[in-house]
Amino acid sequence: MLTVGAVVATLSTAVGHWADHDDLPSYREIAAEFGRRLLPGVPVGVVGVLGGLVVAQQLAWLRDGVVPGGGVALAAFGVAVAVLSAVVLLAVPRLAGGTWRAALAAAWTDLLRVPAAGLAALVVTAVAALLAVLLPGIGLVLPALLVLALHAVHRRLVLPRA
Repeated sequence: MLTVGAVVATLSTAVGHWADHDDLPSYREIAAEFGRRLLPGVPVGVVGVLGGLVVAQQLAWLRDGVVPGGGVALAAFGVAVAVLSAVVLLAVPRLAGGTWRAALAAAWTDLLRVPAAGLAALVVTAVAALLAVLLPGIGLVLPALLVLALHAVHRRLVLPRA
């Protein structure tokens, strides 16, 4: 889990290169990109795991009634998690040229400017999760296809049209 930030950033760079040039970067370029992204990606993996654990604990507390608020608090928490997830998903295509911090800041701006892009990113991810459950054999290629779909959402809905 510690390398997930570097893997996602490297995969996003490779997919962005493929989308722009209709060719994948060389293995040497991919390895160099992964090496460059490895240390900066470790905090991303740690924050992602800790964030997932906090969300799971909060949902358990709301479900079990430990935290007052019931259904309304659960719905509000669900919306907050969806918004933050949309920001992270919209940041993935921006990793091709920058850092996680810059990508997340730009993704927040993108979500405020084009909310439909966040919804599209969540739907694309839900379809990928459904495919992972129904067709477990495609688990090796599914992350690349998800990143490709997120790049398509970014290019279609977020980038200004010329």
